[in-house]
Amino acid sequence: MERLKVQIRAMRGDDEGMLFYLAEETLHPLALGAAHPERYDPSQLLALLGEAAVFIAENDGEVAGYIAVDREPGVLDVRCVCVSPAFEARGVAHQLVEWVEGLAFSEGRDRLRAVVPAADEPSQHLYHGHDFVARADQDRPEMVVLEKRLPVQ
Repeated sequence: MERLKVQIRAMRGDDEGMLFYLAEETLHPLALGAAHPERYDPSQLLALLGEAAVFIAENDGEVAGYIAVDREPGVLDVRCVCVSPAFEARGVAHQLVEWVEGLAFSEGRDRLRAVVPAADEPSQHLYHGHDFVARADQDRPEMVVLEKRLPVQ
């Protein structure tokens, strides 16, 4: 499929319901398919949407996906990337990761980090495509930590 150009903006208060629905439609089935339904917790998702910085990718006013990040000293932690099934395989996730990388750089952070299940090959492929380096999570062997060092300003 052809790469779709999206516009990225910060989440507004009235977006929460749509983002929750999108996660129900995409992330919940992924957790069930991986035989780990505990990885999708609606109350944790709502907390994430309320606490994290969330950025939405839109195409012609339609939500194509979103990315949620936490700001830590020196690092932006990618907590969640979610793409609507209607926009899958169109470059939306890549554009969200690229956008967050630019945000991290503009804020003077030295790295980006994401933690994903070791069995989540599509997510690892996404991050490897953006030069993230994987290492095992010592505390949670079922997870992989992916990091990207950013140039110093």
